[in-house]
Amino acid sequence: MDAVLNKINTFFFGYHKNLEKKNIFIIAISIFGLLNILSILPDIYNIYGKNGVINHGINDFLIRDDKFRLTFITDAFEKIGLQYEYSLAIVIALYICSFLFILMNYYRLIFAIVVLIIHSALVASSYSFSYGADYMISFSLFINVLLCIDSKYNKIIYSFAIRLLQLQLCVIYFFSGLGKAMGNNWYTGDAIWYLVSTYTNVNILTAFIATTIPFLFQIISLSIVIFELFYPVLIYNKITKNVALLYIIITHIIIILVINLYTFGIVMIILNVIAFQPKLILELKYFKRNEYIAE
Repeated sequence: MDAVLNKINTFFFGYHKNLEKKNIFIIAISIFGLLNILSILPDIYNIYGKNGVINHGINDFLIRDDKFRLTFITDAFEKIGLQYEYSLAIVIALYICSFLFILMNYYRLIFAIVVLIIHSALVASSYSFSYGADYMISFSLFINVLLCIDSKYNKIIYSFAIRLLQLQLCVIYFFSGLGKAMGNNWYTGDAIWYLVSTYTNVNILTAFIATTIPFLFQIISLSIVIFELFYPVLIYNKITKNVALLYIIITHIIIILVINLYTFGIVMIILNVIAFQPKLILELKYFKRNEYIAE
């Protein structure tokens, strides 16, 4: 029993690989979070404004009453006389500035917490628009908070953060693969054809492949199910780790190019790289020059 507990303790709190490089992970997550909010900045009032595409009342009806949302913050500003539009602008400005402060290593932990709180409120306040990418960004920002902690327990917290990220990815891919495996479309290849025909302009070549060698879509479809279902095993095996990681990254790149889910694809690539193969980014000269030595 003690041996098992020691192994569990070592797994969660004894992983110190690339601890000195954690600044790179913080930078990667923060830059992506900053670019994400900047990308939707032109539509910010359409999404979160009181006269936006979806009425606040509808959004509030879809989520729990105790769910922390944007109006919890803006109401405080409105009580002192500011209009909602100005209150929203202040919150978004604080959100953006917090990312910049994190990147400048200025009270990094405090602003990492601010970013996480505001992002959680933004996601809850756009429930009808939010999808998997928004929740993965929330999780990455939570990991960022842990990485920003510098104390005498730095090694323990870092190890827990990376292991938590690894396990989260394993759970996500396993149940994604399990869901696909419980249906029929992913065995026949129809799921891939549906994605191709729905999100791209089907040309003669694509139609020719679908009609003459339909098993190609079936092979691609089955490989996705297998890799996702066995991701936890493949990614922790030294022999298959690099192959599994490369396959997952290529899959997300294809998702970006075919379905145009840029946010989801990029955040999943970043998290996979941070969790399992940071060497893919650690060897860049920029990161070598700007590495942060963790105490």
